[in-house]
Amino acid sequence: MKKVIALPEKFNFNAATTDHGWYMLPPFHHNENILNRVEALSNGNIVKLHIHQNHDQLIIEIGDKKTLTNKEWEEIIHKVNWMLRLDEDFSVFHKMCSDSQDMQEVVKENKGRLLRSPSIFEDIVKTILTTNTTWSRTIAMTTNFVTLLGERYVDELELFAFPSPEAVLKRDRNFLNQDVKLGYRSDYIYELAWNVSNGVYDLDVLKNPEVPTGEVVQKLKEIKGVGPYALSNILMLLGRYDFLPVDSEFKKHVKNKYFAGELPPVSQLQQLYKEWGEFKFLAYWFDR
Repeated sequence: MKKVIALPEKFNFNAATTDHGWYMLPPFHHNENILNRVEALSNGNIVKLHIHQNHDQLIIEIGDKKTLTNKEWEEIIHKVNWMLRLDEDFSVFHKMCSDSQDMQEVVKENKGRLLRSPSIFEDIVKTILTTNTTWSRTIAMTTNFVTLLGERYVDELELFAFPSPEAVLKRDRNFLNQDVKLGYRSDYIYELAWNVSNGVYDLDVLKNPEVPTGEVVQKLKEIKGVGPYALSNILMLLGRYDFLPVDSEFKKHVKNKYFAGELPPVSQLQQLYKEWGEFKFLAYWFDR
């Protein structure tokens, strides 16, 4: 079974899926211009999605012989639309890039879309798993988390959906620490799962573009484990690009490119991409 979605003008599928490293983290898998993902639907059905571009169309195929209802397809299309940011308008950002000598490739290659997860819970967990560690360790922790806690895709036993908050709570913090090997992040993720499962946090409200960014920031700051870097990354995943992650990677990049290896005060660093306004994060991302 498959569905076809009309794509926005000048859509670059390869850039939209691989310009951000989430495509390397399960349950995503990217292979030969196809984005694969095992996804748990709201009714408990587990499906494997194969997503690729065919000219001006996006093709979504199901990797099994299941017959899906219209409601299930609506959910899948909604999630794919969110993951690939099909509703976001990057024309203003591209206009700004066309006026910058260093950003011509962004316009030429129609870049700007950065892959994200279907759920804010997954994006926050993955962001926490990127803090104070190497990328290879992030991949290992995410793989453990999905494999040991996620629901199995029945047709291919080694594939699992991303765990729900309730699935996390079926285990204890010690399991997250010792078996999943999340270390100190275990407390953060367990508490996040508990707060989401018990209605303390309504993460879906963060997707609402009408909620002011300042209010979103305050809600995210309530989540343990979300420091300045994580905050900026999650805001980016939500489509809010006006915050900069003044972290070690940011400092390393700008001091070498703009300050001859010397690091100026943070206040000066924060002014670097000021002229990009609401697109400061994207300007930094593609400048890097």
